[in-house]
Amino acid sequence: MQYHSILSIIPFIIAFITGAVSPGNAQKPADQLLQQLSDKLNNCQTISYHYFRGNHYFSEDYHYETAANTFIDFQSENTILGFKFQLENEEVGLIYNGTESFQLNKKEKTLKTNNKPSLDDFASTSFWVNSLVTLQKVLPVLIADKTLEKTLADTLIGLKHFHLLSFVLQNKTISGLGSFSPITLKRAFLYRLILDKETLLPLQVIQTNDAAPADYMLTSFSDVQINGAAPTELSWYPSTYSNTYQPALDEKILVPIEKNTLAPDWQLPWADTNDSIALHQLKGKVVMLEFWMKNCGHCIEAVPALNALAEKYKNKKFELIGINAHDSKENIQAFYQRTKPNFKTAIDHMKVTLNYGIQGFPTVVLLDKKGVVLYAGGYDQELLETLIFKALK
Repeated sequence: MQYHSILSIIPFIIAFITGAVSPGNAQKPADQLLQQLSDKLNNCQTISYHYFRGNHYFSEDYHYETAANTFIDFQSENTILGFKFQLENEEVGLIYNGTESFQLNKKEKTLKTNNKPSLDDFASTSFWVNSLVTLQKVLPVLIADKTLEKTLADTLIGLKHFHLLSFVLQNKTISGLGSFSPITLKRAFLYRLILDKETLLPLQVIQTNDAAPADYMLTSFSDVQINGAAPTELSWYPSTYSNTYQPALDEKILVPIEKNTLAPDWQLPWADTNDSIALHQLKGKVVMLEFWMKNCGHCIEAVPALNALAEKYKNKKFELIGINAHDSKENIQAFYQRTKPNFKTAIDHMKVTLNYGIQGFPTVVLLDKKGVVLYAGGYDQELLETLIFKALK
């Protein structure tokens, strides 16, 4: 973690705390500059940066520093956050792919998945505190508040001039996701934004309060890239890490449906029509169910092999059906347009998935002509071909 980044701003912090910041050129109104920053952040498709935060509360003898490499994709507007993200440092990886979130514990090599995260699940993420996401969300509110006094000045860090934007919030602070958190005690919180004059991107956010003026929280951003290189597609899916990371101990471990047992019946709607399909309708056929989800790297990789299998046995008494765990029709259709499966998928919403003990994706369940389980597990091409060939005799 690049904690050394705080060293470059210590002279400014000392000047700021003692009030020795140079009075700048106020020729540009603060609101106008805030609007330019807001427009810049809202027009980003993606943004990546190294995040550093130092909390130094001398009045409480509390000092804490954290850092993370951050990638945010604002193109996923239909998510509960309005974006998807990857956060990573030496200890953890936090990833939200627009549908599910998961956490990698790099020391213990464990993975914890949340299939249906809520907004509250993200609110406590410490890497959002006074971050570029915070600014993107809160700037329109600050600009619209004409009762909020904002000042614009000039300041030096090293030998370079920067914009210094300041405003004071009474009895409230800005939360990590850009709302406001009320404070019960009477406090005035001073925020100072240091902006690069050339790029208009934030370099630092400094937060202090009037009760303990020497206390401060500093957030800094380095290596900022707008619309730069994105992480690989497979890096967004928990299944990609399953060979290296084990499920966290507090996660419920499901046991797949047992071999030689009769598979429970079900009825599910097709993803591409208004009709439905029931398992009992397929009696007399060898049935292969592929449980999958959109945000699954191995599910994407399995499509060509599954297509070949469906094609090979299309004139036999064989049926290959996808069972999607919890994606919407729109997301399933987007997956189909991108990866081109040639078999149909039914929408499950986790009911059959859990009943069949499916936890990882993709998982295949192969049934004989009577609906008895021949196999339940990962996609093993050679084994499945052998079992299908015998079951079709």
